Amino acid sequence: MRKLQSLQKWTLSPGVFLMGTAVYQEWLLHFWITEEFQWGRFAALTAFALALGCTLAFLVSWIPGPKAAKRTAVTLAALLGMVWLLEYFISDAYQVFMPPVTIFNGAGGVAQDYLGLVLSLLARNIWRIALVMLPAIGCGLFFRGRKTGWKGRGLFAAGIALCWALGLGAAFGLTRDAGCFQGAYVFDSTVRAYGLHTGLVLELRSGAGSSQEPEFIQSVPQATQPEETQPQASEQPEKTEYPQQVVSGLDFGELAEAESNRHISAIHSYVDSLTPARQNEYTGLFAGKNLILITAEALCKEAIDPELTPTLYRLATQGIQFTDYYQPGWGASTISGEFSNVVGLVPVNGGACMKEVTQQNFFLTMGHQLQKQGYWSAAYHNNSLDFYERNKTHTYLGYDRFLALYGGLEQVQPVWPESDWEMMVETVPQYLNQEHFSVYYMTVSGHSIYTLNGNAMAKKNYDKVADLPYSEPVKCYLAANLELEAALTYLVEQLEEAGIADDTVIAISPDHYPYGLEKSSTWQNDGNHLAELYGVEDYNHIVRDHSALIIWSGCLEGQNITVDTPVFSLDLLPTLLNLFGMEYDSRLLVGRDVFSEEMPLVFWPDYSWKTERGMYDAQSGKYTPLDGQPEDPGYLEYIRSLVINKTNYCRYVADRNYFNYVLEALPS
Repeated sequence: MRKLQSLQKWTLSPGVFLMGTAVYQEWLLHFWITEEFQWGRFAALTAFALALGCTLAFLVSWIPGPKAAKRTAVTLAALLGMVWLLEYFISDAYQVFMPPVTIFNGAGGVAQDYLGLVLSLLARNIWRIALVMLPAIGCGLFFRGRKTGWKGRGLFAAGIALCWALGLGAAFGLTRDAGCFQGAYVFDSTVRAYGLHTGLVLELRSGAGSSQEPEFIQSVPQATQPEETQPQASEQPEKTEYPQQVVSGLDFGELAEAESNRHISAIHSYVDSLTPARQNEYTGLFAGKNLILITAEALCKEAIDPELTPTLYRLATQGIQFTDYYQPGWGASTISGEFSNVVGLVPVNGGACMKEVTQQNFFLTMGHQLQKQGYWSAAYHNNSLDFYERNKTHTYLGYDRFLALYGGLEQVQPVWPESDWEMMVETVPQYLNQEHFSVYYMTVSGHSIYTLNGNAMAKKNYDKVADLPYSEPVKCYLAANLELEAALTYLVEQLEEAGIADDTVIAISPDHYPYGLEKSSTWQNDGNHLAELYGVEDYNHIVRDHSALIIWSGCLEGQNITVDTPVFSLDLLPTLLNLFGMEYDSRLLVGRDVFSEEMPLVFWPDYSWKTERGMYDAQSGKYTPLDGQPEDPGYLEYIRSLVINKTNYCRYVADRNYFNYVLEALPS
């Protein structure tokens, strides 16, 4: 101890130490995750990091005694390092930075199911941990604290304001990402552009904003097609005037006027301002049929092949065919994709999104709608019962029972990942003889890691892909998905043997793209195998999220129904509601029935979007017109307003438990 004390020859202000540490750790994270260095972002990030350092320095300056101040500063530096490392490891695994609420809601499941993977990850990244913790270790061993007086406190306080001003100036003047400060905030995009500190500050601001009155962008006149391409009125064929998709007796204008809660009144007014969709020739096509709704773990269209996966190929090509489907990366891995599929709204609360179903009645889910009609219902998952607390949430989605591993599914073997086929073999007999049934599955066999030693399903099915011209991770990914193929083959065979294939609908959407194939220390990938699977050299998040949607029934085979407009996961629920002939108000959902005349619109949490006329990549700030369409600034602004309003609406629904108010207003 005396030798250690003798090494402490230098004094250092705890405030200066914290300022340097904040910048150092932010720089490390930025250089580890940045693929395209931009000086404007770097300047803004540095200023914001200095603001964090000044804030911490100001707080520590009030601690009496240089020794206590030094210990506090070192502890803060170590805690900051732990937060920075946690976010880095999450971004490495899931290709997205997650806000604290998302991390906390998934932490228990990760610790339980992925402990070995986490320990392996830490062991491979000892050097990163050492680099991040270097300032705290160095200061703790070699420096003595120094007292900070009133002058120092004043400088730190002034530094906070100055550094934030410099950061905002750099952000607005030198970068194209400053929209995050003006309402178009996304945690992941903010961290990548301006650092983790800025992302956390804006996340706190976003949470505090939940008490503010809902705001929507005023309607912008919709840009139309170029005049010369518009058909004349006399040339337009006569159309059947279908009824609007509304609930008789539900008037949102009247509800807005009568509502004493001004926040709920504002949301009512927004819904009332929207034009309802109309029914169409496909309305009621599936009325009275059974429904099997499946969220398929990491499924993508490249995993569907006529020879390798004949059942998946049959379902995808003999049902309703979707040529341009997307499952956006919503920012919280599986649970947010599952929420978008089932609830039909943007999962604005990340990993906490599914808990919303315990706080308000999302009565429009297919589970609830069919449950009201007396259908036998169940939800199944072949992983742990309490992962993401599904044991507490899924019965709120309109299912009478939820069965999972260690909670009702006794024949599923506890390997990693578990078998979709075993789940199907155990569960199908439970409902096959019911008069009507509504069933939901969350599969797991397609989950990463894609190695023979780390993936039991890949090892089980590897001989079927061994000779394919792919790298080992891609082969393992395809082999793992062969377990879903086996599960669906069994399911379809059972439906056909029971004579109810024509009376049953199977709808399948993925939860997210196969992020376990991207370059990642977590998933032990030295290269980007997702590009290999997709057959491209490079891609953006729009190409990355291009996926597969399946809506099949035996009654559809041979009908050749094709949807070639852009479609995404939020369109699944309104499409099914229409096909099953349910009475619902289309304005309550932000997606569209794909058979309606509503404008196709796919959008991402970073406010990127795609329509039939073009697509906008918010990360690059580039708009690409499609099919020779001209670039129309008015049209771009119109779509931007739609995307922001739809996203804000989903946020207000979550924050205000809005559906509870609508449910109370529904005519009895």
